[in-house]
Amino acid sequence: MPLPPFVVQALTGHRQSFETGAEGLIFVARTGEPLKRGTFRARIWKPSLHRAGLPIGLRFHDLRHSYATWLVSDGVPINDVAKVMGHEQTSTTLDRYTHSTRERDRRVLASFAAFSLPPAEQ
Repeated sequence: MPLPPFVVQALTGHRQSFETGAEGLIFVARTGEPLKRGTFRARIWKPSLHRAGLPIGLRFHDLRHSYATWLVSDGVPINDVAKVMGHEQTSTTLDRYTHSTRERDRRVLASFAAFSLPPAEQ
């Protein structure tokens, strides 16, 4: 699956500003080696959460949950979402990765409110 143009543009800009590391890695430590998880969390992830006003307890993996939820909320078929997420079963995507949103709850309530029963016979 191709990357969206804005991602290609951001990665191209990053590669022009920073040297790639071993094996062509794009995001590396100052030494050119892959970033260690702890270094990433301390120097990049937590400061980014702070600047965004988000809870420091959010995990990087939580982005996968948000991504799956946004795709489903936007009406992307669940089998397509599961494929993009790398899940063999759509139930994995639905049960573990998608979460309720206010917008989804509103749509469900609106659909239910629009439902009507035939008039009762007297």
